[in-house]
Amino acid sequence: MSLKNSYYVSSFFWSTLSKVLTAIVGFLSVPLLLGFYGKAEYGILAIATACNGYMQLLDLGMNIGTVRFFSQWRAEGKNELINRVARTNITFYGLIAIVNILGLVGLALWGEGLFSVTHEQFLLLRTCLLIIVLFSVLSWETTTFNQLLIADKQMAFTMQMQCIITVLKGLLVAMVLLFKLPLTTYFFFLTGVLTLLLIPYIIRCRKYNLINSIRPATYWNDFKVVITFSLSLFLLSLFQSTATQSRPILLSMFASNGATAVTDFRIIEVVPQMIIMIGGTFSGMFLPKTSEMVARKDEKAIKEFAYKWTTMTTIVVACLCFPVMLCTNEILTAYVGASYAHLSVWLLIWTITVLIQMHTTPGNALVLAYGKTKLLVQVTSVACVCSMILNVVLCKYFEVGSAIIAYFLYVCTIIGLYYVVFYKKLLHLSRLKLFLCFIKPTLVGSVLCVIVNFVPISIDIFAGLNERIAFLLICGIKSLIWFLPFVLVLKMLKILDLKSLKN
Repeated sequence: MSLKNSYYVSSFFWSTLSKVLTAIVGFLSVPLLLGFYGKAEYGILAIATACNGYMQLLDLGMNIGTVRFFSQWRAEGKNELINRVARTNITFYGLIAIVNILGLVGLALWGEGLFSVTHEQFLLLRTCLLIIVLFSVLSWETTTFNQLLIADKQMAFTMQMQCIITVLKGLLVAMVLLFKLPLTTYFFFLTGVLTLLLIPYIIRCRKYNLINSIRPATYWNDFKVVITFSLSLFLLSLFQSTATQSRPILLSMFASNGATAVTDFRIIEVVPQMIIMIGGTFSGMFLPKTSEMVARKDEKAIKEFAYKWTTMTTIVVACLCFPVMLCTNEILTAYVGASYAHLSVWLLIWTITVLIQMHTTPGNALVLAYGKTKLLVQVTSVACVCSMILNVVLCKYFEVGSAIIAYFLYVCTIIGLYYVVFYKKLLHLSRLKLFLCFIKPTLVGSVLCVIVNFVPISIDIFAGLNERIAFLLICGIKSLIWFLPFVLVLKMLKILDLKSLKN
């Protein structure tokens, strides 16, 4: 089976490659930039990134909503409708960019009192925020063309472009070290690199006639159906993003030293985010397919999809999470030094949270395809508020740990909703069967994880090697000892069926 003949395989291959490259570049960039700029300055960079991430809520849920409708309309042959809405999207994102600019400028000019940083640190933060402003319009306009490509099942191409961008970001880090670039110069080029996607996306969309013109338009009546659906997703995105993006922001406000706490957060964030990025590959490639299934009312395909891909998603994420659980201390020591090893318990809890969170990805894609998001929004809002309150309350006791504990509460609440309501009442699926799809590979991985922990692997074995290299080798050995029996046991128990994926 060739990559070209399989949407799932090609999308997963290129998405995974993109995420792995992103993870590798991010993994290497953090200690290099942290060592070059120092903990305080790097913390400012992290705060600026977090503020910009939160501004992405201005999307109003349009990204997911548009992909859903574009996929549905393409299946129905309504290409002219897609064109009108896409051109209106260009206008919409132009307006959003203006609001984004005003918000960041306001924060840059009058937001000093919001952050637990020195005046000098805020001046640096102000410059970074204004740099984001410079590229806001181009960055937002890229979104429309990305939506068209994904709806046309060209995710592989978008991920190929992401690979190129990631390589450029890695080269930029090398330039920082080689030419000793100031933080603001680095951030300027980093932000600018991300806008380069606009050009190949436009060319690709025009080549495949996905849009007949890139001139903005105002077909608001056609646009209304997308924005109406997306507004419910906006509220969902609002609370989801608040639960995630607010964590470093709250740390910067309520921790005793905001810049230092955010730096600790960004250090341990790298590995869980890598797992989420790779797992999120499924989410991106599932939505166009689930939208088609729902449009056809193919209940058999929906059920087969839900059970098969809950199992496969769990297995993939488990292969990423359990090696991390085995080696949290070694990873942090090799990554940023022994002085950060005390963060290992929080990395462990965060990784467990991600494992639990990601297995509902197929179910989430189906819920979005049905458009039944009202209850999800309500529960997410409550979970988000409770999570934020818990983060603030625990901040003075656990510092960075408060953000991880609060997020664990948030994730468990949302997953409870899926099992109690969505799986049975909306999707008409067996909750027990879905739970078993998750718990079987998880139990296998957990048992093997406990066993591997008793294998005596001491750093003394690698005496004479650099300490960080030695710890990396230990991570590799432990991961391999766990991985091979994991795959073997899954195949023996017929939990992992590679042949079924070819269909």
